[in-house]
Amino acid sequence: MPARFTFLLLWLLACLLAVPLGAQAPARPMKKSELKELAATQSLLSLRKYPEAQEKLDRLLRRHGGVADLHYLQAEIGRGEKDYPKALAALERGIALEGPAASIAYRELAEVHAQMGNYTEALDAYESYLAALQRAGRSPDQLKAVEERVAEARVAAELAANPLAFTPEPLGPGVNTPDHLEYFPSLSVDGQRMIFTRRVNKQQEDFYQSNRLPDGSWDRATPLDGVNTPLNEGAQTITADGRYLVFTGCGRRDGAGSCDLYFSERQGDRWTEAQNMGATINTRASESQPSLSQDGRLLFFASNRAGGMGNDDIYVAGRNPDGSWSRPVNLGPSINTSGNDRYPFWAADNRTLYFTSTGRRGMGGADLFKTSVDENNMWEQPTNLGYPLNTAGEETNLFIALDGKTAFFSKGVGDDIDIYTFEMPEKIRPAPATYVQVSVVDDQTDQPLVANVRLQTQDKKGLVSSSQTDRHGCYLTVLPTGRDYGFTVEKEGYLFYSDRFELTGEHTVSEPFLLKIRLQPLLEEDVSEAAEADGAIVLKNVFFETASDELLELSTEELDRLVALLNSQPQLGVEIAGHTDDVGSEAANQRLSERRAASVKTYLESQGIAPDRIRSVGYGESRPVAPNDTEAGRARNRRTTFRLLF
Repeated sequence: MPARFTFLLLWLLACLLAVPLGAQAPARPMKKSELKELAATQSLLSLRKYPEAQEKLDRLLRRHGGVADLHYLQAEIGRGEKDYPKALAALERGIALEGPAASIAYRELAEVHAQMGNYTEALDAYESYLAALQRAGRSPDQLKAVEERVAEARVAAELAANPLAFTPEPLGPGVNTPDHLEYFPSLSVDGQRMIFTRRVNKQQEDFYQSNRLPDGSWDRATPLDGVNTPLNEGAQTITADGRYLVFTGCGRRDGAGSCDLYFSERQGDRWTEAQNMGATINTRASESQPSLSQDGRLLFFASNRAGGMGNDDIYVAGRNPDGSWSRPVNLGPSINTSGNDRYPFWAADNRTLYFTSTGRRGMGGADLFKTSVDENNMWEQPTNLGYPLNTAGEETNLFIALDGKTAFFSKGVGDDIDIYTFEMPEKIRPAPATYVQVSVVDDQTDQPLVANVRLQTQDKKGLVSSSQTDRHGCYLTVLPTGRDYGFTVEKEGYLFYSDRFELTGEHTVSEPFLLKIRLQPLLEEDVSEAAEADGAIVLKNVFFETASDELLELSTEELDRLVALLNSQPQLGVEIAGHTDDVGSEAANQRLSERRAASVKTYLESQGIAPDRIRSVGYGESRPVAPNDTEAGRARNRRTTFRLLF
């Protein structure tokens, strides 16, 4: 507290002149030996040698117990030792001695009350501080700053009056150690492996990993081979498939600034040597605290680069189809403030962002906040996660598992920081997500295929997951539950495949929501073996207005794939067929099916496909593929198909 030190030095001069201070009891001038002891006390305190400072101060208090500023010095020692009851008692004694002249001591009293969790008392103390400054005729700017403190204290008191159910539990000796600091946890998508940062000997930061045991505990953590170096490795984030790791590296020779973002790829059981993410992401400033979306397409991070809104701001960059990154974009005033906005965590529901901020009202220090992207792709107003998840201290490093309920964070003070787990209170959870595995094989040989896979929310408002299957024909991703999805699979030399599905329930990495796709080779004899008996293939993502032949806009992506197929195979023609369920008259259904097929033909022609290559036909309700006595059956019968003509 520099201001208190300045005041004490002034008091020292006053003692030398034998002038009593303010409204305190008349002070007996100190002897030269006592003045030296006071100076020594202050020197020890500046060096954080609290026991030695306390020993000297005790002698001064025995002789000059009526001097308020000695009690304020006692409070400073208490705060340095984190002994807040000691600091509180000393402040109250000093204020009682100082009487109406007390002012700045009320601010310190408020801070101590907040550290102790006494938020109503902290509000009262801040209001007393404001009143004292008003009586002293302080400037409007000074009063405005304190009025903001009062407003924040009022928010803290309100949050504390409505506490969350919050019972954090330490992870145990496999992860946490008594001699080192553990923080920045992240979890594999199956919840079985944790990667975190451990600071050894108060200096060296390295990554460690721990595996979950059958009883739910964590085994003894081991260093992460391949990534760790003699330098420090800080905050990290990993993609859902476990292939890519992005982390903070500081003070490196290839760094652009003080801290840069680096990436490493998992190959087998090892990680490759880390590579700098380059000038698109990194600047001469600092980039840190990365958070990847589960599909690896979005990268959030904190930076103090020029052009921001405050100190540290949160930025986001997108991954391009060729694997490069777009230029990062500042998230703007909806998220960032004039303070420090840091530690972003992008949840698996692909719409919820958690972060810390010192520029928003809360419990004090850096609080955790939550915001989401609305249906118009705008950020909602951030909300404070509440008390006691947030306190007067610093809350950081939040990580939430796929279920939206299981969370991890680090907490502690000084050299005692560990990783804890807790259940997220329902009102601040993200939507749950689950595993989806796509398996693609050749329909004729059953051999796995490397193919392009694209998944998208059915209304096209959600973020797209787009990637390739691996050499085993598999692609594992994470998607929010409770939504309808459309997906397509494409590979050169094969008919594209499209479908839609509703994703419900929870699935594990060992039992994922499985989509097994059999791609048809583009050979006449093979295409004739396609989905329906007549060789027709259902366009499962083509939609019309109800009882109308008007194509919905979300059908264009599916039809454009058919256009691309026809352009790649100019020797082929196509027959478009419309089908209906049996609701309504047979004649009306026949006309509707013909008009819908004609609408698709018109769209294909508008995209440059020659009319003589397209034939449209309607079959009405005459060719059902399922019984019409259930809604599910009727939905299957309402379809548009295509058949290639050789």
